[in-house]
Amino acid sequence: MNEISCGVCRDLIPLVRDGVAGEDSRQAVERHTAACPACRALYGDGPLPAPDADRAWDRLSRRLRLWAAVVMVFGAFFGLSLTAGADMFYNVMIMPLTGALAYAVFRWRALYTLPGLLTAAHLAVNLLSKLRGGDALDVYSLLWWTGVCCLLAVAGTVSAGLLHFAFRKER
Repeated sequence: MNEISCGVCRDLIPLVRDGVAGEDSRQAVERHTAACPACRALYGDGPLPAPDADRAWDRLSRRLRLWAAVVMVFGAFFGLSLTAGADMFYNVMIMPLTGALAYAVFRWRALYTLPGLLTAAHLAVNLLSKLRGGDALDVYSLLWWTGVCCLLAVAGTVSAGLLHFAFRKER
């Protein structure tokens, strides 16, 4: 007879316990557990432990926050790089989305974290543009457009926070 692997046996054990596995599967599990002490211990125990839903949700939440942070940084640098050019008014769409992503990463701390990050990023983008010989803003224009971008981003943060508050689930 064909011997099944431990992975296949572990997949079949819950089905055999519940009585929904076929006769061949049940016999294969019994033959395997007779020879394998690890699978025998798993087969002989009570019901299989349920997966920890809170732990899985926490892992998924951390991954989503990481991706939101990456997209937020990319969006901030992309939007700020448009500031000195002809496409600068796309920031009306980009910065509120960046603010909403900042809310997903930082929650309400984004209200004071994001303006600082945007200011530092705008200074860096302007300095790199100046070093490359491209269009760079003077100090007054840089501060003005940084303030406008920060206000748009804060508006996006507040909008995301209010939507999160409105659609939260009661426990």
